[in-house]
Amino acid sequence: MKHISLFDVKLKSQHKNTLLIKGNEFEIENIPFEGSVKLSLNEDIDIKKITLSLIGEFSYEYSHKITHEQFLDRLCVLKIDWNNLLCSDQGNITLGNYGDPIIPMYKLKKKNVSGTSTPTERPHNYRTKSTPLFKDKETCKILIPKSGIDGTPFKNLDQSTNHSFLLPKGNYSLPFKVYLPSNIGETIEGLPIGTLLYKLQCNIERGRFEKKISVNKHIRVVRTLHPQNLNLTDSIDVDNTWVGKLQYKVSMLKKGVAIGSNIPINIIIIPIAKGLSLKAMNACIVEHYHIDVNGERSPEYERLIGKQELSIPDEDLPYDRWDIKTQYKVPDQLKKITQTCDVRSMIVVKHRLRVAIQLRNKEGHVSELRANLPIYVYISANSGHVIGRHYEVDNHHGTFILDMTKEDLVFKRHDEEEEEEESDLDREDSAPPLYSKHIFDRIYDMNLPQTPLEQFRSQVGSPVYSNNSSSLNVAGYFELPIDKALEENMKKHKARSSNVDYLHIPSYNEALDADEDEESFTQDDFAPCYSGSDSSSLSSTNPIKINKPKNNNTGHFKFHLKSSSLPHSRSNSAMNIDRLPDSVSPKPKKFFSKK
Repeated sequence: MKHISLFDVKLKSQHKNTLLIKGNEFEIENIPFEGSVKLSLNEDIDIKKITLSLIGEFSYEYSHKITHEQFLDRLCVLKIDWNNLLCSDQGNITLGNYGDPIIPMYKLKKKNVSGTSTPTERPHNYRTKSTPLFKDKETCKILIPKSGIDGTPFKNLDQSTNHSFLLPKGNYSLPFKVYLPSNIGETIEGLPIGTLLYKLQCNIERGRFEKKISVNKHIRVVRTLHPQNLNLTDSIDVDNTWVGKLQYKVSMLKKGVAIGSNIPINIIIIPIAKGLSLKAMNACIVEHYHIDVNGERSPEYERLIGKQELSIPDEDLPYDRWDIKTQYKVPDQLKKITQTCDVRSMIVVKHRLRVAIQLRNKEGHVSELRANLPIYVYISANSGHVIGRHYEVDNHHGTFILDMTKEDLVFKRHDEEEEEEESDLDREDSAPPLYSKHIFDRIYDMNLPQTPLEQFRSQVGSPVYSNNSSSLNVAGYFELPIDKALEENMKKHKARSSNVDYLHIPSYNEALDADEDEESFTQDDFAPCYSGSDSSSLSSTNPIKINKPKNNNTGHFKFHLKSSSLPHSRSNSAMNIDRLPDSVSPKPKKFFSKK
């Protein structure tokens, strides 16, 4: 249209036209779905309303293996309507909420919000389309600048059919939002027998004799694993014995396999028969799938995906034990492989990894050993390339058109430098490490002479989110701030007691003799005064007055310092002896008097 230069629907997402959901329906709550309709007008136009719909369409086609009977249909699994974006940005779930059934697409227009059929008879007072409407329409004029508006112009306005809106020339951004149910089905586009696709339809209705303007867009709903899913942490292994020939074990670090990533595979073979040698190895993914709609279940189908040769060591393997580490590249195209899923028991897809090991016997013939590992294939936004099919939506009929010449890059592989920069981001496949592989949670070894803090500082890792050595980052991490005066006193005391034998515990008399001969006490040493003899032993600079309580049965004394020698602040005078001035801490020359 010449008066509309831009008309598009933008989805609010970090990934273009893709809604990423982290977790299954039991791990997450309702999913926010937001976006905006972009509109740029070259001139003033009259608009009746702007509608928007989100529709999920499930199409399948298969034939029975025995009876060769054909089954095909187009079903609607989700429908959300926005009646008029000029008045409200909230959407209403018409079909696809919890417990709602699926209906054919041709019955969708005959259903209202409650799911009951609308009456087909005409009302008593009706007119034909050719009869002019003489009743004046109620026109709402937008009091906004010519540049347009960003938001809902007529929020909370009664959505009546008699309203018409005059949109001045300018740019408009009309938001929309709704909460999707957590059990929404994910997009399925790679199965040969069926697809589950989503589209956004936006229509501008101008009047009875004006042709409506439509735009349709294909979007994807991708469901990935929750960060705490066990498939990201649980390892998997298959071990068995080929009687009289060998013992083997095939293992993987985790059961979850991301599309477009590399899978490390560990293989251990212990030969029993003499003369065995390794010839070659290959692996492929076996995909099982079926469809179950309204009690009609399709046969169980199976297809092999991504068969490829695995690398083997070039050097000669030892005769008693073969340790082989190799990798398998998962296909990155959604038309070749579909993620593991169970969409409302309607579409069920499962996978297993089949590893085939070819062995050359002493006689010259070749034997093959096969191991099947159950895996969970999922789509990750950070691991591997993910390439999807390109679909166009017909604006007139609303049907999906597959373009075989184009592809959509759903998720892009991160380079090594980008991964290092984004290592602190929240990733859906960054599961917590195993207990034996923790970096910061080191185990204290009681057999070593070092303290736990010394052992922690000597190990690699740091709790302050840094990749540097822990000796640089942990310095002073567990140390409390110490006053400078107190720190100097502690250094003096440490130097004085460096020659003390701490393994020898002195007797009471030895301690008294040591105190009597001690002459290194100075005024800087802080220690309470326990002597109650004559006042000559006290310091003359800051005399202390001792008042004995009236009750002689108690052995407590009250100490009163001169007010002139103490600061007036209450915080400095309250039992905080390390912060008192040195002049306020007199020390006696002797602690005890010898009897």
